Amino acid sequence: MARTIEFETERIFRRLNVLEGTQIKYAGGQALKRLGYELKQHNKLQMARRFENPVPYTLSSVGYEANGLELRLYLNKDGSKGNAPATYIYPTDRGSDSSLAYRTRFARGIEKLGITSLFPVPYLGGRRVRRNAAGNMTPGQYSQVLAGLKKRPSVYFSVPDRRNPRPSTLPPGIYQRTSKGVNMLFGYRPSTPSVRQAYDFAGITIRLTQQRLPKLLGEELAKALR
Repeated sequence: MARTIEFETERIFRRLNVLEGTQIKYAGGQALKRLGYELKQHNKLQMARRFENPVPYTLSSVGYEANGLELRLYLNKDGSKGNAPATYIYPTDRGSDSSLAYRTRFARGIEKLGITSLFPVPYLGGRRVRRNAAGNMTPGQYSQVLAGLKKRPSVYFSVPDRRNPRPSTLPPGIYQRTSKGVNMLFGYRPSTPSVRQAYDFAGITIRLTQQRLPKLLGEELAKALR
């Protein structure tokens, strides 16, 4: 999801006198550091407004690197905690080439086990579903269910399950057996669903940059000339 942002700087530099011109590199670097921080905070705010129940891991996924007169803004590609934000946010971005939802580590896990290639969706209304403060299924329950499905026998089971095909009157999904009965934890969709492209990483970034960069550059240049 790389984007390049270019600005017309010729008019700015044309107005600089010799003394100001000698300070522009330093002032520009300082301005870009401030801009990077503002863009990070602004994108975080826009995610909170545009996404449904975003978790802190998502909201903190925007990073930046300011190096001289270059500023790089990016989404976290680290998937060590399960799913990389750069990957699962991509389909929601208006600049992406596909709106198909990202297949999570859980979805890939049940497919790798040979259970099914159907798309699992947490049944958030289920009595046995544990939800976090954002209203989503907890990461711990995802891991617990996936680990349980690897065991035979287990309190967790899937309908259907290619490893042990048998007829069932239950709707497609993943269930948990308890002493009080059977509870649905996930439903299945026949194919990967599309998601709403509510985010605009490039547009949000460009608009704020156009608004703030000239002011930040002017402030930093004034500081350098004191």
